[in-house]
Amino acid sequence: MLAMPSIISVSNLSKTYGSGFKALNNINLDIKSGEIFALLGPNGAGKTTLISIVCGIANLSEGSVTVGGHDINRDYRAARSLIGLVPQELHTDAFESVWATVSFSRGLFGKPKNPAHIEKVLKDLSLWDKKDSKIITLSGGMKRRVMIAKALSHEPQILFLDEPTAGVDVELRKDMWQVVRDLRDSGVTIILTTHYIEEAEDMADRIGVINKGEIILVEDKAELM
Repeated sequence: MLAMPSIISVSNLSKTYGSGFKALNNINLDIKSGEIFALLGPNGAGKTTLISIVCGIANLSEGSVTVGGHDINRDYRAARSLIGLVPQELHTDAFESVWATVSFSRGLFGKPKNPAHIEKVLKDLSLWDKKDSKIITLSGGMKRRVMIAKALSHEPQILFLDEPTAGVDVELRKDMWQVVRDLRDSGVTIILTTHYIEEAEDMADRIGVINKGEIILVEDKAELM
């Protein structure tokens, strides 16, 4: 079997804050195109910091990261346009409609209007009947779906889900995993962070374990279990 090319490549990545705290220490990680990769670790292990750097929200101190062959510092826009990010916190414009907020996210990436794509995303996420609802009227689970829709609005090749099921009930969790699997089947590479071993076990093709800013191991799921 041919090895899949890496869509994200992290080399010798470290992050030290001004206070001297070293959040990430010499991380090396390759994510393959089309896989679901789970980054598993306790709170404070560095999961969100790592995602923030790859997505261009935080700066790295040492090392390099490429996304689809684009260096995230030298070619920020090209790298970032390949990525959709669903952050942990649900922050979105409470008084906008679902349709407007998802369409606006697409525009932020300089993509031309594409109502058919927005419609497909909303239907895939069971949000179509809520398209005219104001965000403030939605349940927590629906708001999280809107965050996923926003992240998919510009047709990214890579989707980051940071603690995607935090505060989500079991039924919705199952729905969400179905959405994630469907996305992978459509060719999207998915990286999720979690501190639940069952979640990683259930969803991922490969699992990386991070603790105290270091990657301890990366294994195919079957071998790890």
